[in-house]
Amino acid sequence: MLGILTTVVGIVLLGATFFTSMVTIFFVGMMLVIGGIAEIVAGVRVRSHGGPFWSFMLGGILTTVVGVLTVMFPGAGLASLTLLLAGFFFANGLFHVITAVMDRYAQWGWDVAFGIISVFLGFSVMAEWPQSSVWLVGTLVGIAVFFRGIAIMSGSLALRRGLRHVEA
Repeated sequence: MLGILTTVVGIVLLGATFFTSMVTIFFVGMMLVIGGIAEIVAGVRVRSHGGPFWSFMLGGILTTVVGVLTVMFPGAGLASLTLLLAGFFFANGLFHVITAVMDRYAQWGWDVAFGIISVFLGFSVMAEWPQSSVWLVGTLVGIAVFFRGIAIMSGSLALRRGLRHVEA
């Protein structure tokens, strides 16, 4: 059920790429703000125990400022997120391809396909940057969610077949 739901959500995200981009950048910005504030609070708390106060405080302030700027200037945030996604998709794709080929578990070909698509997306993002970052972020998020759903469904089907074989 999770695989089907994930695939459907991926299709919906692909149908609304600008909205997906804006929601993504707002979410990232707000998570940076929340994480930065949490780091500042942690810095205040470790100060009483003689911990690395300035490390926490400076990191927290920087994270909070970046989060606020990301929310205030979503275009620049999207351009930055586009570069981060390029690196993520490339590294994630390589990881999936290498681990799937090395382990060759049931339905490993789907993870290889997912990895190849992710590597391709990483290269595509870099080739189009920064002109298409407004819609590209939403498109890439939608594609990644869609293919993750396909991989989840494939894995669950393999698990179901394996359980039937064990019960028989």
